[in-house]
Parts: sequence; structure tokens; C-alpha cells
Amino acid sequence: MTEMLISTSPAEPERELGRFEIADPAAVEAAVARARSAFRDWRNTDFEKRATIIRRFGELAKGRVDELARLIAMESGKALWDATGEAKLIAAKVDVSLGAGMELVAEQEVGGGARATHHPRGVLAVYGPFNFPAHLPNGHIVPALATGNTVVFKPSELTPATGAYLARLWEEAGLPTGVFEVVQGGVEAGRALAAADVDGILFTGSYAVGRALEEAVLDSPEKILALEMGGRNAIAVFDDANLELAVAESALSICVSTGQRCTCASRIFVASRLMDEFCERLIDTLANVRIGHPLEADVFMGPLISDAAAERVAHFRALSAVVGGERILRVDPGLPSPYVGPGLVRFESLAQNHPYQREEIFGPEAALYPVGDIDEAIAAINDSDYGLAAAVFSRDRSVYERCVGRVRTGILNWNKGTTGASGKLPFGGLGKSGNDRPAGISASLYTTFPQAHLEGAGTFDPSTLPPGFPRGLDGSDE
Repeated sequence: MTEMLISTSPAEPERELGRFEIADPAAVEAAVARARSAFRDWRNTDFEKRATIIRRFGELAKGRVDELARLIAMESGKALWDATGEAKLIAAKVDVSLGAGMELVAEQEVGGGARATHHPRGVLAVYGPFNFPAHLPNGHIVPALATGNTVVFKPSELTPATGAYLARLWEEAGLPTGVFEVVQGGVEAGRALAAADVDGILFTGSYAVGRALEEAVLDSPEKILALEMGGRNAIAVFDDANLELAVAESALSICVSTGQRCTCASRIFVASRLMDEFCERLIDTLANVRIGHPLEADVFMGPLISDAAAERVAHFRALSAVVGGERILRVDPGLPSPYVGPGLVRFESLAQNHPYQREEIFGPEAALYPVGDIDEAIAAINDSDYGLAAAVFSRDRSVYERCVGRVRTGILNWNKGTTGASGKLPFGGLGKSGNDRPAGISASLYTTFPQAHLEGAGTFDPSTLPPGFPRGLDGSDE
């Protein structure tokens, strides 16, 4: 009997959202084989014909924003306003990928008969996360298909219904059979896909899983590996910052998507002079965040994805006292697990040595630290194993500019929170946050390989040969 993956809602655990066949290793191999078989024709299809199908997918997604948003909200637990924002990004990615994304891989002419072209890699495996179950895998899938690859997609086992929904949209858009395959399942399906005959792995998720995928392809250096693996993101609030703005953006960065965005802020470094007032205002803001069922009106924050996620947050909150922090906020939402409220811990030292201070918690939890000058703030931000996102709050642009390049993160925002990013820019990080394969606009670069060319006119001029090389066809010097 085929084993089934049952999707339920963290907001309504008794509510079933769908049942999906779990792909065993044989089923994964079969899906990859179908994608391999479809690759040649899809690669050779005129770009405009591929683009027509992709645009049709985008139009379908645009017309079903409300339907998709409700599914995302129920399956992932994120509030409806948040899920609606994600659903709207599906069509937007199509426009960016077919426009500026393709410009990055356009033919390059450098003169003298030298040029470079870009070509699809083949069959690409895309692993989707639960926190953005449509948008983040879509950020790999669209550029992969646009550049002529075929795709085998494994959604998160926590959000399989959203993955299946995307597959139906692609089918309705008219994508040829085998160009886009979906395999459902957990760890076993993920391992089988990494070991299969794929030409690349495009992954968004935790560092632990990303590391496992890297180990899985150690003996397959020909497989491209694009990893986006989260962060321990930081905010620096300087003396001259607009305090109201800094508090609001910090609270948003802590709590959006219930703290389950890879760019959510978990470390806030505040100028010592502002610390007490900043703390007071941030506590007041976070304590009044509305938590509830994701489909309820005016709810900002829904539940975490699972009871296990809630237990992880509780575990780290218990550790905060061990490391010497003063817990200044822990909101009780008055709702059962996996609902959690925001939490804050204040430290009086910049030392960040404990797992509570270094590991990604993935919930609405942040630590505050006093900081002095700009250089001390930069050093504190960089004291992390991750390097995804950071934000600087100051009215003085020169303060921000001093941080540019010195702060070791893939994203650095000024007077905006850590969770804002443009789809028209690279998206990725350093350290445990990624492996220098940024997504966003740059996705078309890792879905292709470049080929350089030197081209001659087909005529032979012996005078161009180097000294000592025979000039004649008979090997003579004449």
C-alpha cells in the first residue's frame, strides 16, 4: 500500500488539507528520468515559446491570489495578509526572470571574435521550505525553466498542498510533460533526489539540511549546489536614529511570519544612551501584537508551523536565563501550541558565546545588546556564524556607508528592517547562510553554465604563427 503524506493546518490540526503519495526512491528515480527525457526538447524550444508558457503560469497565479493565499495561510500558519503578499510574488517573479534575469545570461560580445554564451544545466532539483512554500521555490523554478532546464520539485513535507497547487498551475499553463515533476515526502525522498541523476540542487531551508545536501554531493562535484540557509540577523540602532521608526521596524523584523523568515531579526544592538527608552517602546509594541487564527481579520501573527517548532522556541527561551540574560518580555498568546508570543532578552555585555546567542531559533525571539561606536557595532554584527541580513538605523548616511562592505552580510538595509528585500537584486548570504549562490535576480546565473568562444574567419595566415613553428603544410619553414 502506498504511504501517504497528510497535510494539516497548524491552526486547525484536525483539518486535513490534502493527501499526497510519498515518493519512494524508485518513484524519485522515475520522476528524474522523465525530466531527463523532456530536457532535450525543452532546451531546444525557442525562448519565446518557453516564455509564453511561463507568462501564462504567471497570469494564472495572478488570477488566483486569494485562493492560493488562503491555502498558504492554512498550511503554513502565516497570517492571511502575509500569505497574500507571498501569493502576489509568484507573478512578479515571472516578470523579473523573463526580463532582467535573462539579461544577465545574454550573449556577451567582447570583440576580436570572442564571445560567451549561457546554456541550461539540465535537470535541476528544487527543495522548497515551509515558510514561503510558494514564493521561494518559485524563485528557483521560474528562472530554471526560462533558461531551458527541466525541474524536479520536492516541497517541504510540512507544506505539500501548496507544492501540489503550483504543479497544477504549471500543468494548466501548458508545460510539456516531464518538464516539471513533483516528488512528495520527507528525508528519504530528499536524499533520493540528491543522489539521483540531477545536474544541480537548488535549496532553501535550514543549515542542518543544507549541510546534509552538501555532504550528499561530495563525490559529485559536477552538480551545482545553490544553498540559502537562514540567518542570525542583526539590527544596529545608533544615537541619532529615528526611534519610532527603529522600534517599529525592529518589531516587524522580529515577528513577521511568526519569526519564521530567514531574514527575521534576532540580535539588536542599541546605542547605550538609547537602550532604556528603546527597550520600553519595543516591549510595548511587541506586547500588543495581535496573535490568532491566520484567517481572522486584523491578525498580525499566526501559529508556528508545528508543535516541534514551538518546543524549539521554548527550549531556547529557557536557555536565555542560563547564559545570563534578563528576560524582559515573554508574551503569552493564551492559545494552544504551536501559537507563541514575542520574546525579548536583554544582555549587558556584547559577548555572544552561548547557543542561545548563536543558533537560529526560528521564532519571534530577539536579544538586545548595548553598543558604543560604529566599529563596535560592526564587530558585534559580524560576531556570528551566519551572514544573511542586517539593518542600520541612523539619520546620518555616512554611518550606514561605513557599514557597507564591512558588515559581512548579503543584505544590508538602511532605516528599513532586515526582512525587506528586492526581487531585482541578489538574495543570499555568507557563512552558514549560503554558499555564494545568491538567488533573486541572480538565479539565472546558477541555472546556466557559461561557454566562452574564440572564433576565426576560417583563413590561414602563416605569418601569425609563433617563432619556431613550421610555416608550411609539409612541415617546412617556408
